[in-house]
Amino acid sequence: YVGEGGQLYENGDKVSGSVSVVSHYLQTGYMWDVIRAKNGAYGAFSDFSHSDGVQTMSTYRDPNSPDITLDLFDAAADSILDDASSGTLSRKDDAAITAAVIGTIGELDGSALDAENAGYVALVRYLRGESIVARQQWRSQIINTDIDDFVDFANRMKNWKNPSRAI
Repeated sequence: YVGEGGQLYENGDKVSGSVSVVSHYLQTGYMWDVIRAKNGAYGAFSDFSHSDGVQTMSTYRDPNSPDITLDLFDAAADSILDDASSGTLSRKDDAAITAAVIGTIGELDGSALDAENAGYVALVRYLRGESIVARQQWRSQIINTDIDDFVDFANRMKNWKNPSRAI
């Protein structure tokens, strides 16, 4: 295992649902293509916690030295910025952004829950104070994600606070 994470948002900062889209884009694009397919890690993960503003990246059964993997994690933000400047992510033809939005909504909605899990999810949402209105606002922010959200996220990753690494 190799992991790295850091705080992208301070407590009290407004976090948009778009960060979920960019994290999904990292997971299914850069992490999969570069860390899993090209460099052989059995698992490669990207996760953003909107409750505390922390982004994490990690690998599982990684055959590389930790230094190589950590360098690849550090290059993730540049990869997003390269995609934004090369046209892979664009305002005109936003197929990559649309795919990331669809994947994020799929993760958000998931499959229909059985009664036990539906009750647990409802309890967690109640304890967190998540209202239906707030959830709809989050969903709307996901749907309205654009290239500027990707660039902002990448710039925050390049300057994250309280970075931590685990090997």
